[in-house]
Amino acid sequence: MTQSRRPHPRTRPAHAPRTAPTRPGSPRRAPQQGRRPARRRRRPVAPLVVAGVVAVCVVGALAWGVVSLVGALSGAVAPTGADERPIVTDAAVSGPGEIVIGLNGDEDTYVLVGEEYLEAGAHAAEPADGVLNDRIEVSGEVDTSKPGDYDVTYRVRDSSGHEAQAVRTVHVVDEMETMDGGVPILMYHYVYSADNPPAALDGNYLLDTKLEEQLAYLVENDFYFPSYPELKAFLEGEHSLPARSVVLTFDDAEAGFLDVGIPILEKYRVPATSFVICSDADAAQKIVDHRSPYVSFQSHSYGLHQAGGTVGHGGLISALTTDQIVEDLTHAQKILGATEAFAYPFGDVTADGQQAVRDAGILCAFTTQNSWAHVGDDVTALPRVRISAEYELSGYASLVNG
Repeated sequence: MTQSRRPHPRTRPAHAPRTAPTRPGSPRRAPQQGRRPARRRRRPVAPLVVAGVVAVCVVGALAWGVVSLVGALSGAVAPTGADERPIVTDAAVSGPGEIVIGLNGDEDTYVLVGEEYLEAGAHAAEPADGVLNDRIEVSGEVDTSKPGDYDVTYRVRDSSGHEAQAVRTVHVVDEMETMDGGVPILMYHYVYSADNPPAALDGNYLLDTKLEEQLAYLVENDFYFPSYPELKAFLEGEHSLPARSVVLTFDDAEAGFLDVGIPILEKYRVPATSFVICSDADAAQKIVDHRSPYVSFQSHSYGLHQAGGTVGHGGLISALTTDQIVEDLTHAQKILGATEAFAYPFGDVTADGQQAVRDAGILCAFTTQNSWAHVGDDVTALPRVRISAEYELSGYASLVNG
């Protein structure tokens, strides 16, 4: 489902290859060569990584009703991303310390001449300070009136004075192959390894070797990973996306994804979203312990992952007013330090829920409806392509290519 245009003839950078960021003990790989003239080879997300630092549930008990949900939200304190933070020292300390910073969307962003560059931002976290997203400073200018390459730099400092940065290269091009009419947003759930299978396997559990095979396919075929500002603008008919664009999302922030899936994303330098159930007792700690340049932690709600409603799968959202849903969403946002995306628990969508998404300032919200998202779709209730364990690579390729 792409519309072919003559790729913009540009040469590739002459810099030497750099190794990909990895977690301790995980394998490294050489950067992949780009497969289209208008794209360049993928590179590490930030110079600090080269220095050796990877600088960055199912239905609950019915006992929690509407009243208890609102009460819990009013009294709970967000352990990270909250307003009260350690004061940042003025003096920078050598090196990034334990800060991990990563970009939202593709590290090599492509924009057609005359279209708007849509700033996607970055994410960062550090063990003592927690989520640092609101401390990130952005610098760099992008002139979309003429072709050229522009660097946008993201810097963040923790309370000890350590500073980390990431760099996005924005390529403004005369022409490129573009998506035509729609884009696949992939819905994954859990990842496991053969030596540690779950007690009850179902289609939501993906073997790590299959995930690796799928990510290798995306990288080898030069897929583009748009940010949520880019995705929203494309679906609203206001922005072009490069051909072979795809968005990866993983629901629930389950241990298998965190421990097994994230290192594979890092190995292939593929950005993805993890939707976190923020009422989990360890939700804030997950973000810090599993901070990654390639994973943006977004909202799967705070307390809506439970029964109590009458729509769809019976999730609580259909029993709440718009204001109550907004309260839930904003509470989750305080924990996450992020507002870009939201996945409806159980895929249950209501008009009040969609209005709450708008009121909470969320750019894109996702259901479990199984299809590509198309231009003109409501960005408060977007479908996703379900990735099931039984799919072979040929079937996966068909899903992402349309």
